[in-house]
Amino acid sequence: AHPRPPAAQRVPCSLHTCRRPVGGPWRPTLQTHSQLKMGRAASPFTHILILLESNLFTIISCVDRCFSTFLRFLGPVLVVAANGLIALVAYEWMFALAPVYITLRYGALVSSVVYAFALFVLFNILFNYWSCILTRPGYPGDHMAAVEAAAERAESEADGERRRFCRKCRVPKPARTHHCSVCNRCVMKMDHHCPWVNNCVGFYNYRYFLLFLFYLASGCTLVAATCLIPLTTGNDLFRARNSTLLFVFILTTSVLFALGLFLFWHTFLVLTNQTTIEFYCNRLDAREARRAGLTFQNPYTLGSRANFEQVFGRKGLLACTLPSRAKPPGDGAEFPAHPREALHYV
Repeated sequence: AHPRPPAAQRVPCSLHTCRRPVGGPWRPTLQTHSQLKMGRAASPFTHILILLESNLFTIISCVDRCFSTFLRFLGPVLVVAANGLIALVAYEWMFALAPVYITLRYGALVSSVVYAFALFVLFNILFNYWSCILTRPGYPGDHMAAVEAAAERAESEADGERRRFCRKCRVPKPARTHHCSVCNRCVMKMDHHCPWVNNCVGFYNYRYFLLFLFYLASGCTLVAATCLIPLTTGNDLFRARNSTLLFVFILTTSVLFALGLFLFWHTFLVLTNQTTIEFYCNRLDAREARRAGLTFQNPYTLGSRANFEQVFGRKGLLACTLPSRAKPPGDGAEFPAHPREALHYV
């Protein structure tokens, strides 16, 4: 019933060999690793590809564990380095730059106002930085009552939808919660793990992280602008005796450029009610929706103002920037959302 193919068509290749199953037609069959090892047509490169494919998940897991362990040890080092750089820049500005280029040039009144503003910025930098370090970002195990209540409401509204559960933490996993391989814990509304604060940025410390970026950019702008004053009258900044001041100028301008991009990015995320992780998931959902001829909408966005209030609360714009230990609105377990058929749960 099934004619045997000519000999020219039965030459085995390195990946497939032609075999005839009992009672079936001739079709190519994938060779196993042992068969390839014994076959003459298999090349060393093919062996390497199959070995990599069979061990790909193990390799990725090993690399992830090594990188996470490296970040655990790197975090405290970066925290010490960040505080050292902040102290260096503050000292150079207060005792080297400001007395010469502000107090002597513009008088005591202007100098007092600038000093007061600089101390206010410095206090907010340190306050928000250490608040971001010391505040727990939000672990589901610490808020089990809210997590269980949110899971029960989600099941009742979704007709018995299956709960998300983290097999590593062994706790329920609310919406917008992700597992951090560095902290080895699930984090509520996780944005990313930041080694500069040796902590995850999540629901409870995201506001501190944003304000730290804002005040650090403001401080870098003040210092860089002060360093530019000598350039209007001469090249004092570039003399050999001012090598430390030149270092401070280069450091602050470099940090300001990076912070500007980072601050712009997170402002966009706040106004659109996304985290960094959700942004990439939403891009994937939007691509699949376009293929299906549909329009994707972020389920958590409620408008720019409402999105802003979910992070900073219902305060004025100026009040939001003042130091405060108030918790963000909500419990981190559930969020106002538009109903939709989710393609990827985030």
